[in-house]
Amino acid sequence: ALTSHQFSMLVALAEHAGRVMSRDALMDLMKGEALEAFDRSIDIHVSRIRAAIEDDPKNPRRIITVRGAGYVFAREQDR
Repeated sequence: ALTSHQFSMLVALAEHAGRVMSRDALMDLMKGEALEAFDRSIDIHVSRIRAAIEDDPKNPRRIITVRGAGYVFAREQDR
């Protein structure tokens, strides 16, 4: 189960599949949601989303970290 904030973040990532989303961009998309304005809070939410949707959260295939840039939701999902 995801919190409403985590689900909203997952939707935001999925709507921009294939595009790298910076932490700032994710926070902008989440305006109106009660997210802390710290970079690490985004990382924690992504970690929890991965735990819920990835087969192996330590080796994610759906939400991928782009070092120094942000996160990208993979366009191609498991087949």
